[in-house]
Amino acid sequence: MKPNIFIVGPSGTGKSSSLRNLNPAKTIILNTEQKALPFRGAGNFKLNVPIPDLKTFDFQLDRSILTEKADITIIESFTSLAEQVYTEYGRIKGYDFWDIYKKEMMRILHKSKNTTKYVVMTGIDQALEGNGGVEERFIAMDGSLKKKVEKEFVIVLFTDCIIDENGDPEYIFITNKQAGYENHPCKSPKGMLPKKMPNDLNEVIRLAEEYYNPTTEEKVKTEEPTK
Repeated sequence: MKPNIFIVGPSGTGKSSSLRNLNPAKTIILNTEQKALPFRGAGNFKLNVPIPDLKTFDFQLDRSILTEKADITIIESFTSLAEQVYTEYGRIKGYDFWDIYKKEMMRILHKSKNTTKYVVMTGIDQALEGNGGVEERFIAMDGSLKKKVEKEFVIVLFTDCIIDENGDPEYIFITNKQAGYENHPCKSPKGMLPKKMPNDLNEVIRLAEEYYNPTTEEKVKTEEPTK
C-alpha cells in the first residue's frame, strides 16, 4: 500500500504547480476545480479529467484507483470537492445535513487509503486567530471534521512562498513542524523527507519509495551498530 498525501496551503503558494514534474502518462488528475493547471507543460497531462459533480467524481476516483494505466491520482482540489458534496446534499436541513456531510467526506477520505496507487489531495488551509495572532493552521473543513482531516493522511505538506534577497519567490514544502511552523498542519514519517524542500511532488514520491523500499545498501546505513 502507498501513503496518502495532502498538500495544503494558502492560495498562490505552489500547491498545483508542485505537480509539474510528475509523469503525465502515469498521472490522473481529477480536476474538481475545472480550470487549467498553472505551469508550463500542463497540456501534456492528458489524463486531466474535469469533475463537475460528486457522481462524476465517485466514478472517476474508483476508475483511477483500479486502472493499471496510472500510478498516481491527484484530487485537485479537496476544497472544491467539499463544495460539491455540500451542493449535493444542501437541500437537507439541520443536523441531518451535517451527519450526511461528515459520512460522505469520510467515505471519500477512506478511499485514499489502502491502495496500490499514490492518492494526493490539494486544498487550502484555514487559520485560527487568537490574541497573539494566528495560533493554528489546519486543512479548511466545515462541520465536525474541522481540524481532523490531517489525521487521515500519512503525509501532509504545507506550501509556502518565501521571497529571497533578490525579491524572487521561492516555493517550498514544509514537511514537519519546526521553528516558524509550529502550528502548521504538516507531518511526514521520521527521516523520510528533509524539513524543507522545493515544492516538487515527484521528488516527494521518489523519496517515499526509497523510504519504504530501501536497497540493500540503504538498509545497511539505517541499521544500528551491533553491540
